[in-house]
Amino acid sequence: MQFAAKSDVGLVRKVNQDGFWMVKKETGVVLAAVADGMGGHVAGEVASSLALTSMSEYLSQKGIALTEQTLIEAIHFANGKVYRESQEKPDLRGMGTTIVACIAMADQIVIGHVGDSRAYLFSQKDGLTLLTQDHSLVNELVKRGQILPFEAAKHPQRHMLTMALGTTEQIEPECRTYSWGSDDQLLLCSDGLTGCVEEDAIAQVLRQSMPLQEKADALITRALESGGTDNITVLTVSLEDEIVRGNRE
Repeated sequence: MQFAAKSDVGLVRKVNQDGFWMVKKETGVVLAAVADGMGGHVAGEVASSLALTSMSEYLSQKGIALTEQTLIEAIHFANGKVYRESQEKPDLRGMGTTIVACIAMADQIVIGHVGDSRAYLFSQKDGLTLLTQDHSLVNELVKRGQILPFEAAKHPQRHMLTMALGTTEQIEPECRTYSWGSDDQLLLCSDGLTGCVEEDAIAQVLRQSMPLQEKADALITRALESGGTDNITVLTVSLEDEIVRGNRE
């Protein structure tokens, strides 16, 4: 199994409040997550970083079963850490973060998320499939039939979340298990990618025959060429073996 990632501050923001975490266990299972922090000054960066280190802490426990329930528990654990930190430090009050995380095994992947960071599965046969549903105001409006999907992309409140990690004491993360095959690729990303790059263009990059790190780099480049209005983070996983890399800018 191979994986790669890249995070970029973009062309507008001064601070990168995104982050990613990825590790390959001795069993070959890959654990990974992408977080997109929010909050004034450094609060967003603190929120995303704390969420990712908390996920790592929980999922790295010896002998822990890597299941849907475990991933849900890990997200709740991270939520508690971020929420308590925000309550104890006035300058961090109100901070929060999205999270999209995976447990990638040889025959299936477990995906959990809160917020509008997304998980996609790409296959040469079926193309790009969205595995998560944004916890956002515009997605709720789309589901209610009040706006059309194409209107959501330009809606003035498209960045307003209905749920985020760390902003409240209790959250309801969504978690599901999917099967995947040797030709499939998993993509975790922040909305800095999907807000600038159309899904067809994302699929075009993933379809190419090149190393995963080059694909991650190419997706970041596409977002920058389209304005780079937000921090951008992408993380890709596939079943094929290759050198694992990741970088942050």
